[in-house]
Amino acid sequence: MKYAQGFLFYLTLTTICLCILTGTAVAQNSSFKLFTNGTIYIDTKTTVKNLLVKDGTVQAYNVDPVKFKDAEIVDLAKGTAYPGFIDSHVHLMEAGTFFNIGVDLQNCNNVDAIALVLAKKAKTVPEGSILIGVGFSLKDYDKWSIEDLVKVDRATGNRPLFIVDYLGHNSIINSATMKLCNISKSTPVPYGGKIIIEDGKPTGMLRESAMSIPGNKIMSMIDNKDVKIGTEKMLKLWASIGYTSVVDLMGLPGCRLMKPEVFYDMEKEGILPVRVNYCYTIYNLDDVDDALKYVGKDTDMVKFYGCKIFIDGAFAGGQAWTSWKNQQNNHGLMEVSNNDQAGPQKNINRIIARAEDLGLNMHYHTQGDMAVEVVLDALDKVVAKKGSIKGKHVLAHVAFITDEQIARIKKFNGHVIVTVQPAFWEVEKGVDYYYGKHSNQSYQIKKLFKNEIPVGISTDFSVSPLAYAAPAAIMKVAETGGNKPAIHQPLEKKDIISGLSLGSSLATSMKDLGVLYRGCKADMVVYEKDFFSIEPDKLDKDFPRVMSTWIGGKKVYEANK
Repeated sequence: MKYAQGFLFYLTLTTICLCILTGTAVAQNSSFKLFTNGTIYIDTKTTVKNLLVKDGTVQAYNVDPVKFKDAEIVDLAKGTAYPGFIDSHVHLMEAGTFFNIGVDLQNCNNVDAIALVLAKKAKTVPEGSILIGVGFSLKDYDKWSIEDLVKVDRATGNRPLFIVDYLGHNSIINSATMKLCNISKSTPVPYGGKIIIEDGKPTGMLRESAMSIPGNKIMSMIDNKDVKIGTEKMLKLWASIGYTSVVDLMGLPGCRLMKPEVFYDMEKEGILPVRVNYCYTIYNLDDVDDALKYVGKDTDMVKFYGCKIFIDGAFAGGQAWTSWKNQQNNHGLMEVSNNDQAGPQKNINRIIARAEDLGLNMHYHTQGDMAVEVVLDALDKVVAKKGSIKGKHVLAHVAFITDEQIARIKKFNGHVIVTVQPAFWEVEKGVDYYYGKHSNQSYQIKKLFKNEIPVGISTDFSVSPLAYAAPAAIMKVAETGGNKPAIHQPLEKKDIISGLSLGSSLATSMKDLGVLYRGCKADMVVYEKDFFSIEPDKLDKDFPRVMSTWIGGKKVYEANK
């Protein structure tokens, strides 16, 4: 792939000294580790018999062990090692916090189920304290009613409520939250949002950017200790299922849980089990400059990636911004404009131009073809003015990307990356309700790989539930087309592994992840079996089993023997 070739060229220039390193020159240094007795993939197709690591980086491979008899031997026990897998789009801090102190609503798809779980949780939460949760799903969010609000109020009492659906794009609040945040029928609705009203009264359903009215206030009331506990649990889980790095988006359409200090503290304490690239979710032009406060704080394990912005709404909620009308006879929901009609602060052209001026990378929520289009148009304007773009620009999801847009992405020479979630082929159900025949055109991931677009594969947890979070589970869905191969073209194993490793590394701010070449970080995950030897229908979230996970040659997870 062209982007892989560019990556190799970078490595050649920056690690030439390591490439000519000889075993005899360093054979007596006991700080070396030699990984052996297994199959070691240094990329998606090349295997080596051993891997020499020092100071967290790969020094050489296929060395003569006799020349490194003082090295620490790491026995892979006939397992198979891959370059560390990277979840290039995830919300672990938010999900961890919500699951830690909140309520799990993943099996709730109507008001009665939601109220039942909330009533049980409310018994453990003092009056006046916040009640949060995540995971519910509804067929039609606009039909949430005053009658539904009454049931939720009865279950929660005087505890301000803020629960978020599994998409992260819709929330339910109660009357106590409305009182706390002064929400009424006359409350101004932020651009791109909805407050569902019935008989002149808010029903408690807030969609997209309207979530910000109570969301940011509720988030500010959560203690850092609770955030840390939940985040640590989620990061440890991700290390155990095969990931060595994540890109944490740290924001919903209407609120942020922006506490990167938690990651830095965990690193200082030696308990951070994966590398973290984090984003600052922005909502307007002024937020771009505000992101500069995170620049210059990078460490070996924790790095600031750049800004994340929502261009449109959730595909599975009928809110993807499309050029054609959906089944609800609209074009979805847009969070920004491609001109000043919503004011200069919401003009995506101004936002992207400012990010490029400041040297900030960008990550975009783009589900519909129009969402993709306005971002590409804005990038074209930067090129027309400056001759090129300098930052990385990640398009997430791209449910309805067109052939023309794929061709345009190629012209940006690796500066535009796409992250996709094959698990969505199975977990996002009922989309025919919103898109009709167009549903069969969604998530054309195979086409992206065929056209050599830089592609990272991720979970977008908690949209993809835990059962679909492990790389092995993702691979099963990707290789089978989500059991609908006539609609979703199955992916090849090599592309899936590339998307989980090298492709996802391109969506980070690091240039030495995703492969195990000389000079790269010695991040790897060791499985009991080689993925290439397993039929797709045999794959499972627990098979093949993760034996161990390594960051910079240091073991951060080992399965029970």
